[in-house]
Amino acid sequence: MDLSSLEVFLAIAQHGSLNRAASALFLAQSTVTHRLKQLERQVGSPLFIRTSTGVSLTGEGRRLLPVAAAIVEQMRDFSSRRQERQALNIVAGKAFAAYELPRLLGEYRKEHPHFTCYVRSTLYEESISSVLTGAADLAFLGHEVYHPHIHQEFLPSDRVLLVTSPDHPWATNFPGFGQWGSEPVIAFGNHAAPFRQRVDRFLARQGVFPHVIMELDSFGAVIKMVQQRLGVTMLPERIIQGEVAAGRLAARDVADGQFTRPTLIAYLHGKKEDEAFMAFVQWIIKSY
Repeated sequence: MDLSSLEVFLAIAQHGSLNRAASALFLAQSTVTHRLKQLERQVGSPLFIRTSTGVSLTGEGRRLLPVAAAIVEQMRDFSSRRQERQALNIVAGKAFAAYELPRLLGEYRKEHPHFTCYVRSTLYEESISSVLTGAADLAFLGHEVYHPHIHQEFLPSDRVLLVTSPDHPWATNFPGFGQWGSEPVIAFGNHAAPFRQRVDRFLARQGVFPHVIMELDSFGAVIKMVQQRLGVTMLPERIIQGEVAAGRLAARDVADGQFTRPTLIAYLHGKKEDEAFMAFVQWIIKSY
């Protein structure tokens, strides 16, 4: 049965008049009459009888009333939920949410003005949990994830660079890893953070056990401490590009391009069936 015809039927039953139903629905009375006749042809029986004050339901009309109400309510609920699903739920680490995601979402919105999303910054484990429970449609991660229900797409990796203040001796002449042990280090994250673990493993392979004087959970805070000549650090290239270009930081690739941080997006395998969602994913992969 046509939904619009059922909505007309319910309006007539509620108002007891074709004219009043037409006014309530902002339709011409001829349109209301036409849709009612369509529905009566489908049902195979009259649904209303004329009275001195308007119309009243026939026996067949009374039997159809709860069925029509249930169908219209379910379709409205379905449409509402569909519209809600169009608002994409995204989780990302603090750094990605601060440095990369605004550009990506801004550019996507320019091409798709009706795009809406809800963004939440999360730690790695919370990001994975959000994807698995359906609280998030998509997660931007800085560390690989291996789970049978999660699909991951790798984006171009970031080089991880040694970062110093511009006037630090290492800015122009890095003496080698042998001198690292006594240098104050500003570390991003605690020992359990994936990026921190990646840096610690890299330095350990060079025989370096850093003298960490600060552990901060914000790339921005790490950058400010380094700018104040309080220590050196290792950070992803994308994070510090602007500061280096402005002369507020110096950066060196002490690993000759061999030390990188992965960037990836993760989502449930079942999301591949959602065409609108996959169009967004493919745009991110192309535009990153």
